[in-house]
Amino acid sequence: MSGLIRDDGSYLDAEELDPGMVDALAEENRRRILREIGEEKAYPGEVAEALDMERQKTYYHFRILQESGLIEQVDEEKISGGSARYFSVKHPALVFDFGFQGRDLKTRENPRAAAFLEEPMDSGYRIVVGSPDKHGPERVEAKDGHLAGEIGAKLGKYIPEDSRTVFLDTDVNFQEGLKGNLFVIGGVLTNTLCRELNGEFSVKFEEEDFPYRGLETPDNSYTEARIGFISKTENPWDRDSAVYTVAGIRGSGTLAAALAFKDLENILKDYNGGDFYTLVRGLDLDGDGDVDDYEVIE
Repeated sequence: MSGLIRDDGSYLDAEELDPGMVDALAEENRRRILREIGEEKAYPGEVAEALDMERQKTYYHFRILQESGLIEQVDEEKISGGSARYFSVKHPALVFDFGFQGRDLKTRENPRAAAFLEEPMDSGYRIVVGSPDKHGPERVEAKDGHLAGEIGAKLGKYIPEDSRTVFLDTDVNFQEGLKGNLFVIGGVLTNTLCRELNGEFSVKFEEEDFPYRGLETPDNSYTEARIGFISKTENPWDRDSAVYTVAGIRGSGTLAAALAFKDLENILKDYNGGDFYTLVRGLDLDGDGDVDDYEVIE
């Protein structure tokens, strides 16, 4: 099984074409049949009617497609005193390898994580953490800057190390717009860049009542300190780049999100490209009062 990363960053499992498959696909009607059953299973009789094809020829094409490994029987039902065998495509995508090496995306370990990080893989990224000094309208001190190391260590599995740069939020002039790919660590109270971008996230911090200890998603709202999230969205200052956010309602929530980011391959098991978010809750498994694990809640 190979992999195919599309232009939108989504990943598809793909099968490499063999000579038998190529020969089967040379006939136009077989390609029409594949398109017809690509989204939903069907039996030859209904495909013949949908495509206005002769039934006998349709059965013949189905047999060739099945023998070549392009389709497979997935069900059988009794219909009008007889039985109907339902077929579907065997592979979501097909590729033909001409022998080129292509681009090294380090996808062998986890292609979905590589697709999630496709933009910074190409052009690098900046990690922005809150300053440990008093700053911002509320004059707060950020205490989660060390998490940049945790995030950077994970990114190093997929992205060249020389592309990493870490900034304090007080050292970047986001009023002029930040180009490129950004990893924002910490919530709106401790990271002023997170506050500036808050309206861009699918997950939004409540900003009306200090100390802003609330999160809203399209479906729910949360106030528990140990709730955090990971998100990916388009960079509003640079539409060809992305903003990745690892943050929480309080420091324990940001830590939970960072722990989840270190487990990115499992977090992204259903990722199919584009914008993304997931909410997690920090867990204290050893009972010492500190977050040491996480659970996905949304």
